[in-house]
Amino acid sequence: MPNKSCPPVLQSHLPSLDGMRAFSIFLVLLAHGSGAFGYQSEYLGYFAQLGVSIFFVISGLLITWLMIRERDATGTFSLPDFYVRRCLRILPVFWLLILVVSALKFAQVISINWSDVLRAFTFTHNYPPSLSHPQGTDYGWWLHHTWSLSLEEQFYLIWPSLFALLPRRQAPRLALMMAFSGPVLRILNYYLLPSFRGHEEGSFQTSIDILMAGCAAAFLLESPVWRHRIERIRVWPTLLATSFFLLVAYPILDSRFATPSLARTVMHAIFPTILAVAVALSLLILVTAKQGVVFRAVNLPVVRHVGKISFSLYIWQQLFLVPSFGTSADGGLWRLPVLFRCLILYLVALCSFNLIERPFVRLRGRFRHGVAV
Repeated sequence: MPNKSCPPVLQSHLPSLDGMRAFSIFLVLLAHGSGAFGYQSEYLGYFAQLGVSIFFVISGLLITWLMIRERDATGTFSLPDFYVRRCLRILPVFWLLILVVSALKFAQVISINWSDVLRAFTFTHNYPPSLSHPQGTDYGWWLHHTWSLSLEEQFYLIWPSLFALLPRRQAPRLALMMAFSGPVLRILNYYLLPSFRGHEEGSFQTSIDILMAGCAAAFLLESPVWRHRIERIRVWPTLLATSFFLLVAYPILDSRFATPSLARTVMHAIFPTILAVAVALSLLILVTAKQGVVFRAVNLPVVRHVGKISFSLYIWQQLFLVPSFGTSADGGLWRLPVLFRCLILYLVALCSFNLIERPFVRLRGRFRHGVAV
């Protein structure tokens, strides 16, 4: 029986995750930065989506790994403390973004609908405001990226509650089932919710499998048997295969079946799940690796630094990497060279991390049991 009076303290850090966060934000910044240069392509748009998907898998893995270790160390999992930690992690910087965007709108520097601000503030931005005309929805650029935060917050409402209620043996089974439920959910969404057709990316019911792939990976990571099996996987061939699928095969096939067809429908039902599994497998290999060129590369100090401030980079990048088409941003900052704007973005993200994120992260330690901050 675990000793609740003096539980062992477990580390909350997993190697390579900061490096993968850096890779994720690089993909997002590459796509949005290209738009700021005036270059737009579906391939770069896919890079941004891939970067966010990697963030999702990392989030599912880390959150579940910490929940497992808290329960193993203390004999229980505190749902209220979990939500306090999540609020301290996300809300301070997020609310500042909402405040800044609102101030810019009041000053008539940018144009955005108040409905967009409200949907971002209530974490419902991953759904269209009108189910009758979802395709014609005008999403404001300035808060468009909050769809991913909305999906994550909806995930936090569901999965940790299930984890807290389920018996220990049932939680891994449910996580695995939900990780592979995507194709069925997307097909059901297509036929049962026709008003959502064309708006599948980002909706909770059609994207939950991406986050749950990380959750399932966390249970594999905590299993001595599966961890031993993962450590025996050959790193280079596996990473080359997953990288080829994620960076080459997937976007080529997506463009190959661009027109509506049965093949495209099947692909969009199945491939997001395969993508999530490929990302989860890559993360597991990098987390369990002890050496090697790739392991050293993703754990370089500069790479880890970018990964640590990746949340602030993601939050603020939308205000700086404005595409040169389709937005109402004239003059001022947006006339500066893109590379100079990237430098300002980095400085803003660095200040955001050190002055806002870090103090609240330290405060989270008061609501963490058995796991070191």
